[in-house]
Amino acid sequence: MKKVLSILALSVLPSVALSGAHGGLSGHGTGIVTDNEVMEGTTGALIKRTTEDIWIWDNPPAGFPAASSATCNQFIAVGGAPQPIGIVFVCRSVDPDGDITLNNGLPQADGSIKLTIVAATGKWAPYIGASWIGATDIDLGDDGSVYTFTPAN
Repeated sequence: MKKVLSILALSVLPSVALSGAHGGLSGHGTGIVTDNEVMEGTTGALIKRTTEDIWIWDNPPAGFPAASSATCNQFIAVGGAPQPIGIVFVCRSVDPDGDITLNNGLPQADGSIKLTIVAATGKWAPYIGASWIGATDIDLGDDGSVYTFTPAN
């Protein structure tokens, strides 16, 4: 199973992203893997990978934090081969001011991940529906990744 997790790290972690606000708000982040859970079936496996992330915003608008922390879960389904047959991401964040975001993410055809705010409060509420595309800059294998993200809309 460690081999499967390593292969998944190479195929999934290179595409980690996060969300925030659109309109030119981009940035970079670091995700450190804190847990891997595996549910094995007879024809495949389900993997839940948890990361603790720090999102650092480039030029945040007035009143927005320069950085936020998030907990992200990647849910990965594999069949007979170690390549993923399905992936979905969920990231949840409470910023330093106490405002929340709930984000979902899906892999894109080019290997990136598109994350979208699906629920938010406070200053983030106007950004519900905003999306970002993320790509890995440094792959740390089973330990995590360093990535950048740019607005998709």
